[in-house]
Amino acid sequence: MKRILRNIALALCWLPTLLWAKNDTVYVVGGIQHEGLIPTVDVGRPLPEWAKMHYLSNSYLDLGVRWDHAEENKIGFRGLEVITRSELTQWPMLGYDTDFGGYGVSHLHVGATFSWGKITVGDVYAQFGSGMVLRLYEDRALGVDNALRGGKVEITPYKGLYFTALGGKQRRYWNCYTDGAWGWNYKQDAVLGANLELGLHEWSKALQEAGANLTIGGSYVSKYQEKELIPAQDSLGHPMLEIKPEGKYDYYYNLPAWVGAGSVRAQLQMKGWNALVEYAYKANDPSALNAYSYKHGEALLLSLSYSQKGLAILAQAKRSDNMSFRSDRLLKGSMAGTINHMPPFATQHTYMLAALYPYGTQATASEWAFQGEVRYTWKRGTAMGGRYGTTLKLNASHIRGTANKWFEMSEEPYYTDVNLELNKKLNKKWYIGAMAMYQTYNKRAVEGHGDLVRAGIGVVEAKYATSRNVQMRGEVQYLFTKQDEGQWVAALYELSLWRQLVLSGQWMYNIGGAHEATNEHYYTVAATYTHGAHRVMAGYTKTREGFNCSGGVCRYVPKQEGVSITYNFTW
Repeated sequence: MKRILRNIALALCWLPTLLWAKNDTVYVVGGIQHEGLIPTVDVGRPLPEWAKMHYLSNSYLDLGVRWDHAEENKIGFRGLEVITRSELTQWPMLGYDTDFGGYGVSHLHVGATFSWGKITVGDVYAQFGSGMVLRLYEDRALGVDNALRGGKVEITPYKGLYFTALGGKQRRYWNCYTDGAWGWNYKQDAVLGANLELGLHEWSKALQEAGANLTIGGSYVSKYQEKELIPAQDSLGHPMLEIKPEGKYDYYYNLPAWVGAGSVRAQLQMKGWNALVEYAYKANDPSALNAYSYKHGEALLLSLSYSQKGLAILAQAKRSDNMSFRSDRLLKGSMAGTINHMPPFATQHTYMLAALYPYGTQATASEWAFQGEVRYTWKRGTAMGGRYGTTLKLNASHIRGTANKWFEMSEEPYYTDVNLELNKKLNKKWYIGAMAMYQTYNKRAVEGHGDLVRAGIGVVEAKYATSRNVQMRGEVQYLFTKQDEGQWVAALYELSLWRQLVLSGQWMYNIGGAHEATNEHYYTVAATYTHGAHRVMAGYTKTREGFNCSGGVCRYVPKQEGVSITYNFTW
């Protein structure tokens, strides 16, 4: 393997001298991202001796060189890229996994682009279909980076035929540096996959004349992990033992070394309509997360949408069962090692109180998920539209468990969200928005403790521009419930000056209700300055514990208080 990699590296080094053309373009890309916190209260974990100021931070440095080749040649070469990322997360922000901390070069890949496709060696990302069997991506806010250290080939040998193959060792924080092979030891965390898509509309004149795009595809992903001696457990979680006169004998799981998953899908786009159906199947994959169940996993996703000027309609349904797919069977309660991703079918709200009870997809458990949305904009000049138009959006989500029969649902609901939003620009200076929301959240099913929370939420938002250089925005929010911590109020204010400086403050307060009020104020005051590609923010924050969710993936964040600093720069 090392010899092969060395030969590839040498070939890539000689490639520029052989293919350089007069009009070629080379440019450097990159960025710096830094997020820090100086806690003013105990963070609940030991810090290094040198960190007397108790400074927690996540820092990233991205660097890359891209070469665009101007002339066509016999091999169809079009360009080359070298991308690298360094991380300093040795003392990370609160709420990340214990193995998250570290430092070093976390990402490095070399990619060559041709007229017929692309070849990438190093750390690669990819997604097959909706991601139900493979989604390799990075989300720094969640601490997710499940890239493969290996290679990827993307080819289009014929018009309308798209093929992708990849393989490597999956990143699990800094394990690439602890296995003695800098990430090239495939005895653990190895993943192989292939994806084929056919653009039938590129072959059919009838589909082209009808203005239709029809795509069908299939994917297969397999993971490899050496078998381990793990004692079997009974339904109560106790080790299964057999006592005989000659001694004691343990029962061990017969674990598969290879576990495969596949999916098939079809998508049709035509005259504003978009229909998608996808089915995924995963072989038995006993792991710590599913209590070493030998039950197979499967998922079905249906999506239908329609859009035209001023109108958008969406309807989705999903059934999933035991679809947790990780490169390490021992991982439990961690976001590391995830191979696939299950779409949540629940709105990810940005308003503070609307996001107080966010829903994350239950990958191990069974669930039925439904989501529908209608968005309508009244035209300018109409009675409802006024001078600038008016937009109304109705969204509804409902998620619950499955029953014994395939199309049956359990009596226990997981999550319900019905929200109505109104957005209207009154004149050149004023904009208003409002949202009313009803929500049910099963804390026991989602978090493992608590009861069913029923909440009503109201939000009023307004924006006012005194001039192009001075703008203000404010929010007032209220959440009512008789469960959990009771009622909440929240407010936000932002002042934007010359489109460079933003002064902001937000506040949350628990006023109780059926339960005793916590009398706890949560707030953030900050100043953000933007100049060109530079953006810096500094402020003081006090936040409650809760979940930070994105795309159905959630990270628990403990209560924190202190001085926060962020800096971003791109070039």
